[in-house]
Amino acid sequence: MKKFFYIFLISGFGLSSSTKAQVQPKPMVNGTIAYVQGLEAFENREYEKSLQLLMEAKNQLGNEAGLSYAIADTYFAMEDLPNAALYGKQAVSKAPENKWFRFKLAQIYRSAGENTATLEELNTLLEYYPNDYDGLFMLADTYKDYGEYLKSNQVLDRALKLTGPNRSIYLLKFRNFEALGARDSAITQLELLRDIDPDNLNTLNLLSEYYSKTGREGNAKKVLNEALSRNSRDPQSILNLAGIYIEDQQWDSAGALIRTFLADKVILPEEKLGVAQFLFAKQQESPLNEQLKRETGWALDAFTESSPEYGPAFTITGQYYAQIGETEKAIQKLEKGNELLPQDDIAWRLRLQLLLSENRLEEAKKVGKKADQNVPDDSFIQFFIGTAYLLSDENEEAVVWLERASRAPARKPFKSVVYSTLGDAQSNLGNATEADRVYELALRYDPENHNAMNNYAYNLSVRGENLERAKELALKAMELDPENAAYLDTMGWVFYKLEDYEKAKRFIKASVDLSDEEASAEVLEHLGDVHDKLNNSDEAKKWWKRALDKDPSLTHLKEKIQE
Repeated sequence: MKKFFYIFLISGFGLSSSTKAQVQPKPMVNGTIAYVQGLEAFENREYEKSLQLLMEAKNQLGNEAGLSYAIADTYFAMEDLPNAALYGKQAVSKAPENKWFRFKLAQIYRSAGENTATLEELNTLLEYYPNDYDGLFMLADTYKDYGEYLKSNQVLDRALKLTGPNRSIYLLKFRNFEALGARDSAITQLELLRDIDPDNLNTLNLLSEYYSKTGREGNAKKVLNEALSRNSRDPQSILNLAGIYIEDQQWDSAGALIRTFLADKVILPEEKLGVAQFLFAKQQESPLNEQLKRETGWALDAFTESSPEYGPAFTITGQYYAQIGETEKAIQKLEKGNELLPQDDIAWRLRLQLLLSENRLEEAKKVGKKADQNVPDDSFIQFFIGTAYLLSDENEEAVVWLERASRAPARKPFKSVVYSTLGDAQSNLGNATEADRVYELALRYDPENHNAMNNYAYNLSVRGENLERAKELALKAMELDPENAAYLDTMGWVFYKLEDYEKAKRFIKASVDLSDEEASAEVLEHLGDVHDKLNNSDEAKKWWKRALDKDPSLTHLKEKIQE
């Protein structure tokens, strides 16, 4: 329509009176050519060029209404709203009954947030053209934007009398009723939408959601089954119906529906992923629901079987098995995911974490190095490799990887964990100064990192250095995690080094009691040492013997017992 209007304007310029043509023959031709070229540049989105040509035409042709309109349109496209409004008003003032001039000015005012001016222009337009659909719809949409939902619907009802059943009008009325919280009226609009377009899956899904919100699950299921009868592979309909089944605790129905979808080899795996993620999320929300857990496992296995070359299917299935504690299955799925999608950092990280949890340290080192090749500069991967070396008592190699991890991009809390672990490795190597430095860095990145506080305090106490700082750290670590047996032992050992043996005994005994049979040989030896300092020889021997039974490699305890 815009092009037709411009052609009309061009024809108007070409058919100017012969008198004008005789008085100014050359300027009229040049101005018209500039005008035409300006319109062509506008259509090609060359707005700067268009504006230059249109202004040249204006200088020669004067303030023609159509020319002002074209300049306003160009400024509007350039998002220069003040100038767009200026020329838009010029066009309207010269041709006040021109629908498109006034419509454009209303658009400009609306974009500029001039609410009152927008409504005035649209209402004036409708005075000239009371049955103009475009004007009515824009007025209704403007009222909606300004929160005047009832007025918007009143205008839309006027438009409906002109058009009859109309999708755009029903949809806007639905949004208005939705904003007003009038759910029943909103549903009525959706039902009208369904009547005029019964095959539209978006409408059917939206209607089912509103039926569910208003407690009409039966209606929602009926509509969703209607949607699935039109397209049995529609992911949104599957999700909505499965969600209703889950809310109704019909786990088998939800699982069967999703499993059938995920097992379908015709459906693209990318379309399946969202449905798989939905089911996994529901299972995570109810981890103790055994039936839902089984259904999720069957469905995700179906996903990997039907999409054997799709890496994300194996990643999400590996995450599921890790979450339910089936570590070996998780590792197998993640390994396949790594093969198919070697750039998937999540799969590498989780696989390494699981290998470390199973104490498969050599495998973790090997897998970690492969991960580092495919996902370089990943602080988590480098940290896991460093941890594997630390747990293997290969501290020099651990330092290499942990220092790399400390330089890689990461958030502050994780940086703190990296520096804390690096402090452990440096301490094991006897590099006390460097260990203290990185422990302090760990606490700078995360002042609440109680594990770093504890390890730092313990290393200071073992060395017998800066014991007041060790005491401060150990106390704060205990405050943050008072039920941690290791922290109680550290606090006790700091008091031991401060020669406050009664307090040392109280904390270390509390650590042993809290750990029960899980107390380490080191802690048991500590308790024996405290009793020895308190001249409780029999108690000292008792705890040293328990420590030796726990770890026969502590042969120095035999000498303590004999003495």
